[in-house]
Amino acid sequence: MFANPSPASRPFAPFVIVLQSHYLPLETVIVAPIVVDATSLGLDIPVTVQGRDLHIAMSELSNILKAPLRRAVADLAAHEDDIRRALDRLFTGF
Repeated sequence: MFANPSPASRPFAPFVIVLQSHYLPLETVIVAPIVVDATSLGLDIPVTVQGRDLHIAMSELSNILKAPLRRAVADLAAHEDDIRRALDRLFTGF
């Protein structure tokens, strides 16, 4: 998980989580924003980051340049199963 590199969206999405494999040698990565308020039906994953209750907004996937993501601020590996289930629901409906 990284600080959101976009100053415009940082107030409501202070962080992003990279969902794409690090094995792909691309200049961009697929991310989901980590947001203050949850809005989607069954696709948001609650997380606590730096003492704040936030949500991974799986319905708001985007690709961004990898270069600004310099230093991870937290590890959300404990939520991997929830992330996979949300991706399955997003792409397959199940």
